[in-house]
Formats: sequence, structure tokens, C-alpha cells
Amino acid sequence: MSLAANWRKLRLREAGRRGYFYLTPGNYALYRQFRAHAARRLRGLILDAGAGYGTWRPTLEKCGHVVGVDISRQGDADAAADLKKLPFRDDTFDAAFCSQVLEHEPEPAALLAELRRVVKRDGTLVLTAPHLSRLHDAPGDYYRFTAEGLRFLAEGAGFATEDVTPCGGLLSFLGHNLNVLTLALVTPVPLVGRLTVALAKLTSPWWPALDRLLDAKGVFALNWMLAGRKR
Repeated sequence: MSLAANWRKLRLREAGRRGYFYLTPGNYALYRQFRAHAARRLRGLILDAGAGYGTWRPTLEKCGHVVGVDISRQGDADAAADLKKLPFRDDTFDAAFCSQVLEHEPEPAALLAELRRVVKRDGTLVLTAPHLSRLHDAPGDYYRFTAEGLRFLAEGAGFATEDVTPCGGLLSFLGHNLNVLTLALVTPVPLVGRLTVALAKLTSPWWPALDRLLDAKGVFALNWMLAGRKR
């Protein structure tokens, strides 16, 4: 089995569990910033756009009722659809959540315009996207984003930006990729794999904490999280 297959198997095993966000510093940085800056904004009927294998569903369900949509229903999605052609009426959702999806969409502006269509007036958008990242899920890996790039796309689609915050930095980027490689190598080995997963979950929060001390402005942001409201 390849390293990529090993990593996917581990992700699927952990998806939907809180421990998933502790596997790598990158995952943890997103989870921490979500709890600090985004969770309080999400209420009511929430669209999880690009739900994948349901990684975020238990976390989002603490905020409201979740409807997950992905390009296929092989994971935890409630519906399969192109995110640029959602099967919902205008003004259906109180909020839209879209995490680590834009880099895989060749027309991100069209995707955001469709999210605006299905979100109610004054409804909330929470969006995350990578700034630093290795090539992943190729060939469908198109973009990387700065804070201003995300703001430009969101406001161009009709959302008023409330804040954009960095999630992790250069150290989190290095730690994230180190964990991915190490876990992909050793998780097939029963005892060593379990111990390595436990160590990764213990140490992952350290890297983003150091990033916040060394790079508070996010010059080397690993990811960005934007929160906005439909105008």
C-alpha cells in the first residue's frame, strides 16, 4: 500500500472524531481558529460545502443543523452535487461553511457566488483556504490564497468580510508535513502506529502556539480563515 493510501486510510478512520484535528499542526490550527473566531457565528441551518468524509460535521452540529454536500456521496455527504450548481432554492441556509475546498475548484468565484445564492440575507459565510501547502489531491489542485485574495473573492461574490485570521504558520507547515509523512509510514505497524498517532496528537498544538508568538501577522500563514456576512 502506498504512503498516500496509508494517509487516506488514517484520515478516514479519524474523520468525524475530535482526534482528527490533533493528527497534524495544520489540522489543529484550523480547529483552534474555528472555535475562537467562527463557531459563535454559525447558527440554524448550516451548509457544509465540500463535506468530504464528514470531518467537520460533529463540530458544526454543535452550532446548528448541518446539510453536507460534496461532489460525490462516497463519504458523509447528504447530497452529491457540483458546488457551483447546488440543488437548493435561493435563501435556504442561515450559514455556509466551506473548508479547504477553494484550492480544488478551478472557478472559485463561481462557487462563492453560488454559496451567496443559497444563503439568506445577512447569513454567514465561514471559509478556509491554504496559503502554504504541498501539492495534494492532484491533478485537481489549482490555487493558493492570501488574506487579501480571499477577501477579494468573498466580497466580489457579495459577502461583507468581518475578519480574516491566519491558522498556523511556517512551523505548522513543517510540522504538518512531517506528521503526514511519519504517520503514513508507520501507521500500518500496529503498536508503533498507535504510539506515533498518540504522540502526534499530543504535540500538534505546540507548533501553532509557537507560530502565534513568532508570526502574529501571518506573513507565513499556513491557512486563512475568513468570516463574512451576505450583503
